[in-house]
Amino acid sequence: MSKTYKGVIISVNTPKRKDVQSEVEELRSLAESVDIEIIGVHIQNRSSVDPRSYAGTGFLSETRESYGEDEEIDYTIVNDEITASQNRSIEAIMDTKVIDRTQVILDIFSMRAMSKAGQLQVELAQLQYLVPRLKGQGINLSRLGAGIGTRGPGETKLETDRRHINQRIKEIRKQLQVVESHRERYREKRNRNQVVKVSLIGYTNAGKSSLFNAMAKSDTYEQNALFATLDPKTRQITLPSGFECILSDTVGFIQNLPTTLVESFKSTLEEAADSDFLIHVIDNSSDNLQTHYDTVRNLMKQLDMEHIPSIVFFNKTDIDDTVHYTPGEPHAYVNTGMPPMELLQILEDFMKTHMEKYDAELPLSQPQKIYDLKRYTIVEEQTLDDDAQTYRMTGYEPPGAWSQRISERNEE
Repeated sequence: MSKTYKGVIISVNTPKRKDVQSEVEELRSLAESVDIEIIGVHIQNRSSVDPRSYAGTGFLSETRESYGEDEEIDYTIVNDEITASQNRSIEAIMDTKVIDRTQVILDIFSMRAMSKAGQLQVELAQLQYLVPRLKGQGINLSRLGAGIGTRGPGETKLETDRRHINQRIKEIRKQLQVVESHRERYREKRNRNQVVKVSLIGYTNAGKSSLFNAMAKSDTYEQNALFATLDPKTRQITLPSGFECILSDTVGFIQNLPTTLVESFKSTLEEAADSDFLIHVIDNSSDNLQTHYDTVRNLMKQLDMEHIPSIVFFNKTDIDDTVHYTPGEPHAYVNTGMPPMELLQILEDFMKTHMEKYDAELPLSQPQKIYDLKRYTIVEEQTLDDDAQTYRMTGYEPPGAWSQRISERNEE
């Protein structure tokens, strides 16, 4: 059983901040994920962050004194990414180990990464976080020991060996290029085969993996935990009409996602950006539903995904079926207890609104063309004309999909 540490959260609330309360509550959940029990939250209202000590030194002193000399505090957790000098200032006043929001998230990612690619991406993000903090004494990594924020590359000589870190960053990037090349070849093959791709995106712990398992009849890892899924998973699914496409589960989003993680996981996030359709999953039972929705939409914009047709699945309606929020885009209220075919029918109906309707008449002497239609389009109706020896088929297709394929076969 792992040891539980005690910690306090400090945050500076500036006029630019939208909802500091939801941020610190989220940070509390993140801290609990790495076995830190939060015994206090302290928020200072300021016009801007103090460049030397993040929060005011007087505020920090009062915070430390409020616990008395007998109260043992292991960690001070800062609700922002801080510099090495800010870390030292807080550490001197609070007399605790100091970690920031980014370190907590990196620590969770380090625990959750299962695949080789995922582990490399996390290590890259950790090293990129460390590099600008190595000047002078930097963060006293030796003092942190084996605690939170040191998982992954470890602390041996990291505070002095900048060349070693930069060399390791180059090595990791080379290895990740191989992974990215493999994914790019896979995407090219999928595009050549004109396979439609649907990706589940959303805030962390919104229930994406549970929906993925229900829709794909899969048994991939799912847990009521932040960032339970780091590595993208893909399965083929068959919609009620018989139309085949692939469904992908992706890493969850979060407020103030560290820039180092966005860069390190760029190839993973691009898996979603390469989709034909998106399912934006939202936890309908969340108290911060609006914040979660806005966070994901902002990241979609940052990753150039806004043009991809998306439907919102308000998930976990078995917990709370109250309508909290109605976006101006297609949406449905769902839960994993629903029949899988019902979930897939919602998806199929949405996809048809972004496809082109067709009406085709094909001779029975060309079975491959009939097969192509059934495989690469959503067939609504098919009628056999015995006298004319033809099939009359109507349905919906991704623009140019089946017609292009049939043209290619005619050329063959």
